[in-house]
Amino acid sequence: MKANIAYRSICLVLLLSLWSMSIAFAATVTAKGQGGSERTALNDAMRQAIEQEIGIYVDSRTYVENYQVIQDRIYTQSEGYIRDYQILDKSFFNDIWTIVIRADVRDEKLRADLMSRLQKKALIGANMMDPRIGVLAVDSNGDQDIALENIFISELQNQGFSRIIDLNQIDASVRRRIASADFEGDWELRNALSTQFNVDYIVKVTINKNTRDINATIPINDPNSPIDAIPLGDLIPDLLNLNKSEVTVTVRMMNMNTGEIIYAGSGSGQGSGKQAESKAVQKATSGLIRELADAAINKAANPEQHVTILITNGALGSMGQAYQRISSLPGVSHVFTRSTSYDVIQVDVDYVGTAYDLAMEMEQAGITIKEMNSEYIKI
Repeated sequence: MKANIAYRSICLVLLLSLWSMSIAFAATVTAKGQGGSERTALNDAMRQAIEQEIGIYVDSRTYVENYQVIQDRIYTQSEGYIRDYQILDKSFFNDIWTIVIRADVRDEKLRADLMSRLQKKALIGANMMDPRIGVLAVDSNGDQDIALENIFISELQNQGFSRIIDLNQIDASVRRRIASADFEGDWELRNALSTQFNVDYIVKVTINKNTRDINATIPINDPNSPIDAIPLGDLIPDLLNLNKSEVTVTVRMMNMNTGEIIYAGSGSGQGSGKQAESKAVQKATSGLIRELADAAINKAANPEQHVTILITNGALGSMGQAYQRISSLPGVSHVFTRSTSYDVIQVDVDYVGTAYDLAMEMEQAGITIKEMNSEYIKI
């Protein structure tokens, strides 16, 4: 088991070292693209050029495992990686455009961006076992805000978290409970969610909106005006649908297995005009999205993980004996006894490795594992 942890650490270090040793230059490649229009064919040719460069830096196994990350976050930004290009040939046949280009690929930028994403994905896989994450955004009434959810989901995926679980089918009554509940210590809510949705982490976003119609508040002070009862927007079309919006967004990311709060934050924003509410939401969430993603990555980058152990039916003897037995396991740095009952002892452990690594160590020490997940072990 020690060898397994050491091997993963060495692989990550080598991955970093090899990429940092690479020399930056622009590579010239020839590529062919096809599409229903000249533009789509040109974009396809650019993507093909980039793919040739990716193949130089990434072995086939890594490419296949991370295809979705590479496709979504690299190819869709193709023009940003092409320094210059020249169209060598262009043809149209059977409603299909074919374009051949010679392109100078900015491989220093491609390498840096690609590496950062593969690095993050490697860290998430190595230290967090690629956790399942659910994102739920609700307003003060408990109504779901799918657009806001998508904003946070997109950034988490951008950071390398690929297993985002769909919570769209969550019951409205549970959404209202989530909107009004304080996650910390709310075991009943966590158990209810864990039963309905098999997730390791949940990101709860709560939004409060206060939007007012500006046109309705515009006073008409001229006592001689015959239209003092008519809103100006009825006379001047440009004043229609003008609003002023104030938005507050709070975010919390919690480990559903242990109750650990990974991130908590809030932001506010104001907007005015015809897109007042969307402007306010953008301002309120701009900093929070990045902070949340950074907190999640920092969690993944820490090789020492928090694992909860439930010891049932006196499997390790008395509380003192259980403490000593777990403390003696390789890789365990701290042991905290959280609660005891007549047949269950709950222990939190700081461990250099994943719950799976710790479970393997426990099995090698003769301890029977009843069940486990990414950060939870029951013996």
